[in-house]
Amino acid sequence: MKITEFLIIDLDARDLVDLRTTERQALSLAELEVLKCLVSHVGDVVSKEQLNTAGWPGRVVAPSSLTQCMSSLRKKLVAQTDIELKNIPRYGYSLCIVDEHDVCIDETKAEAVLTAVQQQTEEDDALKSKRLNIELASRLLWSTLVILAGIIISMHFSGGLKKAVNYIALLAKPQIAAITTKNIEFNHTSSLVSKVFLDSQQSEIAQQATSVDELIANWFNYESVLPASSEKQLFTYDNGEYESVALCNDFDSTCSDRQPLNLVRTADAPVTPLDIQWLADTKLRMEQVTYNKILLDKFETENSGVVEDVYRADVYYYSDTKNVVRADVRLSMIFDSDNRGKLVAAACITDDMLREISIRYQFSGDFKLKQSLIDGKVVKTFLVDVDERSFTSPQQVSKESATIYREIRKNVLQNEQMVIRQVYQDEDSGVWMLPLWGETMVWAHREQVSL
Repeated sequence: MKITEFLIIDLDARDLVDLRTTERQALSLAELEVLKCLVSHVGDVVSKEQLNTAGWPGRVVAPSSLTQCMSSLRKKLVAQTDIELKNIPRYGYSLCIVDEHDVCIDETKAEAVLTAVQQQTEEDDALKSKRLNIELASRLLWSTLVILAGIIISMHFSGGLKKAVNYIALLAKPQIAAITTKNIEFNHTSSLVSKVFLDSQQSEIAQQATSVDELIANWFNYESVLPASSEKQLFTYDNGEYESVALCNDFDSTCSDRQPLNLVRTADAPVTPLDIQWLADTKLRMEQVTYNKILLDKFETENSGVVEDVYRADVYYYSDTKNVVRADVRLSMIFDSDNRGKLVAAACITDDMLREISIRYQFSGDFKLKQSLIDGKVVKTFLVDVDERSFTSPQQVSKESATIYREIRKNVLQNEQMVIRQVYQDEDSGVWMLPLWGETMVWAHREQVSL
């Protein structure tokens, strides 16, 4: 292989031959292949990677191997004044032959190569940094996932995962969006009506809901039961299926009525005329027997001076029949702190068919309390993590009592957590939204018991 007019490579003998002096210099296999690669690209810059591939094909060698090879070739070419091996820093080498054609890289080309090398190096450094960041992020993500997986597995076996998922689902449930108030005239007495709306309710339901005026207009014979001498306040809620009204008959900054009137009706049915005097007589008859009792020793506490809040109410469902359904409702709670505690809720349902055997529903558990201000009213939301529940159903139920039976069955089968809301409280009473006929508005008498 000819390099210059007087210098050749004897490929068979693997010698570098000077034709002027007939001097021969032996080449190693790596030197031979590297020199051949440089001669094939005379005047151009050949990268280190390309020279490594030529000199040591299929092998991974140290960077010093190429450096030593080039040093050896320079010594063997030292007598050739027209040949120069140039080093292009951080990139490679170029074989320059100076003859009448000046077959060598000029300074401009060298500068361009160096600039390209610098740019390539910067791009390589940026790419390496990016890869390193990606690798670190991947390791961090993987470590985080491993830690989370460990936490989830631990929570799963301890039962905490289920509670956490249920609690998140509980927080996602509809909240009270508005409480509108207005004055109405009832039995020649100015009364205040507060109507509750959840954020899940469609505007069509609100528009189609029966007005309190229309509902009360169908009440009669109430003069002696709901006398005009006392101020009244009402809370109402319509969930599209059932409408409930909670009425305090004697309100003077607080509710002094020990037996507020709580009524429920089917919302999509025609408004049924209701004889309040007949209802009062029926209530008196049905309330002779109290099936629903919560034992005060339900709560086990070693703390002295603990106060138990007990709320009690009777709720009546009425329709176009004379079979009124009564729900005897009780709530009992103890606060462990300002926003945590324990709660027991129970409801006993009876009607004329269930005089002796009632439907009974009870659940209990720890609660977390959230408070918010809605339209100037303090709303308390109790998120109850149910740990115990019981449901007693009779062999047969009437058409009327079946309405609440179905609703309670849904709660028993579906809900391991319950949401109970309180929209009003004073020293003697509280207004609650309880899971009876859907969400039912209930004004309950309050007592406090020191344990």
